[in-house]
Amino acid sequence: MTRIEPSNDCRLRVLLIEDDADTQVNLSDILDLDGYDIQVAGTAAEGRLLAKQTVPDAIILDRKLPDANADQLLPELRELIPFGDIIIVTGFADIESTIAALRYGASDYILKPINPEALRASLNRISQRRRMERELRGEQQFAERVLRTAEAVILVLNLDGTIVDYNPFFARLTQWPLSELIGKDWFRHFIPAEDVASIRKVFMQTTHDVDTSGIVNEVRTRDGKRRSIRWANTTLVDDWGNTNAVLSVGVDVTAYIAARDRALHAERLATIGQTMAGLAHESRNALQRIQSSLELLSLELTDQPECQEDLAKIGRATRDLNSLLEEVRSYAAPIVLHCKPISLVQIWQRCWRDLESSRQGRDVQLVQQSGEDELIALVDELRMEQVFRNLFENAIAAGTDPVVVSVAGAKETNGDVSITISDNGPGLSHEQQQRIFEPFFTTKSAGTGLGMAIVQRIVLAHQGTIAAQTPSASGAVLTIRLPSSKKKNTLDSQ
Repeated sequence: MTRIEPSNDCRLRVLLIEDDADTQVNLSDILDLDGYDIQVAGTAAEGRLLAKQTVPDAIILDRKLPDANADQLLPELRELIPFGDIIIVTGFADIESTIAALRYGASDYILKPINPEALRASLNRISQRRRMERELRGEQQFAERVLRTAEAVILVLNLDGTIVDYNPFFARLTQWPLSELIGKDWFRHFIPAEDVASIRKVFMQTTHDVDTSGIVNEVRTRDGKRRSIRWANTTLVDDWGNTNAVLSVGVDVTAYIAARDRALHAERLATIGQTMAGLAHESRNALQRIQSSLELLSLELTDQPECQEDLAKIGRATRDLNSLLEEVRSYAAPIVLHCKPISLVQIWQRCWRDLESSRQGRDVQLVQQSGEDELIALVDELRMEQVFRNLFENAIAAGTDPVVVSVAGAKETNGDVSITISDNGPGLSHEQQQRIFEPFFTTKSAGTGLGMAIVQRIVLAHQGTIAAQTPSASGAVLTIRLPSSKKKNTLDSQ
């Protein structure tokens, strides 16, 4: 981006109000030769008119004019050109008149006969100051354009962590109205509670001129969502060099992190898929040989109950191993959906009945709440059975009797379907909530840690979402949202 510097060739506009013809000619020649844009008036009335029409940068004013004197004219001229400079010229030097002129806003006071060098020096000072003012305005306009247009968070915080200044991008990102941001406590309103201590520590380090650039942390938006921001921080100082604020410039890296995670996820899937291609073939052959041998042994040892019991244990272990192998294989395999309108209520009720054997001897209860009898959605029936089965198994395994598993389904106003599954178990820690869908992460002593990752893949394949929530009471809460049939068809066509 090229910065536009303020022009340095702007001619200073000078209005000369002088009733003496010779002085008019002499000063006009001098000022014209020096490159000033000169206008001349012979009376106070003419001076007022020209000042109003041309808005000069500087006025050279004779103290005594035929129709007024400087004491009378100065306040009027100051009102017409509040940011202009007025130089008084006079043949009568006295302290009282000088003080009066300066009090009324005169910038300089020059005696007649006018020394051209003294006048040049006075006008040069005015020119330099005007040039500096133009440069300052240019710098300010440039900074304001950057603040308005930068696709980055620009934030100024007081040393107590309250917001002093910000740019519109920050307001758009957090969805807070501009009028409500000033004075907000940055840590209380925008930093997730679990990160406040660490981010405040970074803030305090910054106030002591410690380099804290490159820090990435989450920022809460007004609707509770989170954005990942990468920060570069520095301090602002007052005229005495004391730190009085922290300037933070942040880039929203939420999309980048999501893309990176997707790439890592895809790479991991590819690696698992390649490994499983060979492993599945060899393992199935081995498991089939074990199963065949078990069946033969079972026929040969029909009269030995103890051996039959051992063979049954080996058979169960074989089936468990095959189940684990199938779970890993299904995680790595691409998901192909065969969707049709179907009742989600029927699916979860069937899944619950299928788990009857795993509930034997347990005090387990299913509580159902649905705003609609059927709760129809466009889904793959077998895949959604897999989702509900996994969630029910986790809830039953996590709790101690009596276990209560609740399912609440509803159709939202936009046509989407939401299903919330909760239990009265120990719930999820913050780490578990963050990592529950991470492949190979598990809280169980047995299992692959792929169950919830597979559940998430199936829900995402349906263009839905699944999220773990922190309830006010005990237990885990997972909410699935599936798009309406109309919305899903629209997404499929894109």
